[in-house]
Amino acid sequence: MAASRLVALALCAAASGDVLSAQSRLGVFAADTNVGRATGSTSYDPQQQAYVIAGSGQNMWDTRDDFHFVWKRVSGNFIVSTRARFLGTGVEAHRKIGWTIRPSLEPGSAHVTAALHGNGLMSLQFRRKPGAITEEEKSADSLPDGAIIRLERRDGVYVLSVAQVGDTFVTQRLAGVTLPDTVYVGLFVCSHNATVTERAAFRNVHIARPTRQSR
Repeated sequence: MAASRLVALALCAAASGDVLSAQSRLGVFAADTNVGRATGSTSYDPQQQAYVIAGSGQNMWDTRDDFHFVWKRVSGNFIVSTRARFLGTGVEAHRKIGWTIRPSLEPGSAHVTAALHGNGLMSLQFRRKPGAITEEEKSADSLPDGAIIRLERRDGVYVLSVAQVGDTFVTQRLAGVTLPDTVYVGLFVCSHNATVTERAAFRNVHIARPTRQSR
């Protein structure tokens, strides 16, 4: 999968477009949920427009996922972006945080997920059908200190762009995964260890409609 490079803006301005800005106790999101066999919590600071999300969960892999999820239902094309980092040294190298797009809240749901791992690995993970085996396309970038993570749905194609602040975006595309028009979109934390709860911080969180120029 070819990678192209774009300039990363420090304030996640890459998610330009018409912002879907309905505010709640969870900011741009509607609710938070434990998916599968996981526990967790979400706190939102409206002054800082920042989230701290905690989550456990054995893994997000194979035929099922366990994680804490804060989400919004979105239809059509959209761009989501955030500046994300783990809090604390962690226990598992493959603890995961990032964005996930799913038709349902079932642990075996089909999905497209932008997953930042505790060891710096960044990847697009996806499940084509409910209960199918998870597949993965790894990013060329390694991001052990956190990242700006931008994920766009563009007429059925998913475009992941990642970078450290002030660096250039590394971009990859995923086609051939069919999800319905209306999906759950949001941030997640999975500890990769059912007995452990991990925490992550997310700033500059945006959910937007793409402008005509970005299509």
